[in-house]
Amino acid sequence: MPSSRVSVGLFAALVLVVAGTACRVTAQESRKVLHSLEPGETLLQAESALALTVDAADIVLVTAKGKKGPFFVVREGAKKGPFTRLDEAMEAAYAGRDDSAHTGRDCAVYRPGDSPAASEVSPEGNERGQTLRFKGAVMGPHAMIASYKVTADGARAYVTAVDADQSWFECSDGRKVSFGGTPGEVLFSPDGKNAAVEVQGTLNMHQMEGLSKLPPEKLAAALQGMEKKFVYTIDGKTFGPFDDLDGAWYPRTSNDLYFRVKGQLYRNGAVVAGASSFDRCDFYPSADGKSYAIAGYDAMTFSDGKKYPAPLSLVVFAEKGKTTFKWIAFEKDAEIVVYQRSM
Repeated sequence: MPSSRVSVGLFAALVLVVAGTACRVTAQESRKVLHSLEPGETLLQAESALALTVDAADIVLVTAKGKKGPFFVVREGAKKGPFTRLDEAMEAAYAGRDDSAHTGRDCAVYRPGDSPAASEVSPEGNERGQTLRFKGAVMGPHAMIASYKVTADGARAYVTAVDADQSWFECSDGRKVSFGGTPGEVLFSPDGKNAAVEVQGTLNMHQMEGLSKLPPEKLAAALQGMEKKFVYTIDGKTFGPFDDLDGAWYPRTSNDLYFRVKGQLYRNGAVVAGASSFDRCDFYPSADGKSYAIAGYDAMTFSDGKKYPAPLSLVVFAEKGKTTFKWIAFEKDAEIVVYQRSM
């Protein structure tokens, strides 16, 4: 076969591969207009309800033509009105339905629900100190049990404790680490297997009791050290010291530990490049940590650089191994749109 035909054949094959890839990418993104306002009609966002589930969009729109009406209602695909008064439109909009349904955006930070009733923790105290029993595991004794939490699936319990010479972070599965300083809130991942705790300072109880005996120059250094912050994981990793730790957390969409120091985001201690300032409630990383989305109030931004209109209502879920976002946006001051994109 002449080389020109081979080149043409290879080019055609390449085109097909690229086209197929483009089709797959496009298939992961969608845009659907739910309703378009008429000329001169405005959306009353505070009076409207835009709720999403994985399977459907439920919208109740209250609109107006002019500052004092008339008013209209869009509900279940039908438009009603005009109404001369706003209260009449509101009554028509929500008659026979529960208008307290969630219509906003959930925080992206993982906040575990209550553990199963059968997963009971039994704190105990005696002359030897305090202990905590959970499913046959005993943690302690320690001078003081500072805090404890049971995972949402009831499989594990995590505890922080303090002794005179050191503090502890323990799990009912046998993992435990010790450190100086004062432990804060117990954090654990959505799957319950990873956990961390923020810690203030490095001094144990015995050292803090002796601060008054230090000469002035050593006391100043010790007090400065007490302001340092650390993050300890249940698997023995230590991050810090930090002068300015802007919190640690596990997202709802990942089992990785994230924390922020002086505006820089870290994932399991490694820098996350390109992540600018954001509210942690708006930050959704993928399960593998390779991408993320920020659901800001000015735009829906993905780590590949693509931006979309900001979500008024948002639902995030796992689908076919990917993190999928579905949100309602208000575009061009006229269109109520549902977007969906996976990453």
